[in-house]
Amino acid sequence: MNPQFRVGVILLWLLSVAGAYFAGSQLTPPSVVRRTANAAPTSTALSVAQPSRPLASTSALDGKGPSPASPPGASLLSDGGKNIPALIDSITKALNQGRDGMFGGLAFFRAFGPLLELSPEETKAALDEVGRTIEDPRQKRMMQSMLLGRLAETDPKTALAEVDKLVESSDDPSRSDGLYFSVVGSLAGKDPEAAWKWYTEKRDSGSLSEDAVRLSGMIFTGLANKNMNEALSRFGALTDIDERNSAAAGIASAAKDPATWQRLLDATAGWDGASGREARAAMMRQWAGSDFEATTKLLRSMPDGERQSLIDSAGWGLMRNDPRKGAEFLMENASPEKLAERYSTIMNAWGDRDPNAAGEWLNQQPPSPAQDGARANFARNVARRDPEAAFAWAQTVTDPRQRADAIRDVYRPWVRRDSGAADAALASSGLNAQQMEDIRKAAQQQPSGPGGFRGPFGPPRF
Repeated sequence: MNPQFRVGVILLWLLSVAGAYFAGSQLTPPSVVRRTANAAPTSTALSVAQPSRPLASTSALDGKGPSPASPPGASLLSDGGKNIPALIDSITKALNQGRDGMFGGLAFFRAFGPLLELSPEETKAALDEVGRTIEDPRQKRMMQSMLLGRLAETDPKTALAEVDKLVESSDDPSRSDGLYFSVVGSLAGKDPEAAWKWYTEKRDSGSLSEDAVRLSGMIFTGLANKNMNEALSRFGALTDIDERNSAAAGIASAAKDPATWQRLLDATAGWDGASGREARAAMMRQWAGSDFEATTKLLRSMPDGERQSLIDSAGWGLMRNDPRKGAEFLMENASPEKLAERYSTIMNAWGDRDPNAAGEWLNQQPPSPAQDGARANFARNVARRDPEAAFAWAQTVTDPRQRADAIRDVYRPWVRRDSGAADAALASSGLNAQQMEDIRKAAQQQPSGPGGFRGPFGPPRF
């Protein structure tokens, strides 16, 4: 695995940790520009007004004035190289600033950037400094993860040994398992046999958490790059379903072209029961997100029974790759029994990415009970974001019972935000008095569900 890719993996992991670390500290919900009262139901899509949010401290970005997030300069250098204590102190101050809502995303990565420039010797010194001086466990794991990833680029075995020591000495080893993700991929890329030996020993001794089975994906990528047949043979011996799925995805990621994909499918075709189905499904999920045309061509070449099953596995990847083409492909191959599931995949994947386009597409589909369900679920998912438009979608459901349920689920969060508008909409919904009374009582007795899509969407067609 090349260093650039490893850095990318580390940064992605850090981003997820940082998101939890700074959750709620600096984001302001966007305001929605809603339709005017006399706007026609077929008006154009709504727009979002995003409030400007300047970084609280620009000195970390423009270099004007001292900032704990600035790259290390003269103050962080000593005669022997970088001043490691000063560097770690600088990053700690930046993290503390971020926890108080004063740390922009770019400044976050600028603060960590100097760690990527450390030599192996400096990296080890920085790990010791972090272990001695950082008390906040989240800050400590974030910096340790970056430093271990840096060390793993040149010496993955040493980095892995460092992780083992940190996990063994931790008060809560299960919370430190994430450190392994910073280094195992590098070791698997350089020496997959050593990575596999380490992993199986740890797994069989019970010293890894349940989440650590995801490490098998990295290791099987390395094994498959070295010897695809050997990787498949070892995969066949796995029994844990989560481990199998991770390993299958790892093998699939090592297959770089459709010819190799077909080779893998042929190799697993004779596997009995769940093992073969799970392997092929995990592989198809991996490929669907990387090459839309090759994946759909491969699916079309399969017998109908297997094709339908693997299309379900590939659905999310195809939708992420090209949502409009993905939706067309999923519906093109959908049996009546599959319609509801395919609608769910399409609307959940596409609606979160581009709800206006997803709503427009849904309007163009032929009426059916499955489409009714899609309209109802679409309304529920956007009820918090734009209850007025969600209510309009709920009213387009043709089945009376589903329509009443959808209206209830949109009304419930809306009435807590704007009781006047919600009650006015309910009064004009066409429901009878008893239905409306039941909906009002339900709203008083039950908490509203979580919100869905992050953007507004166009109105339904009436």
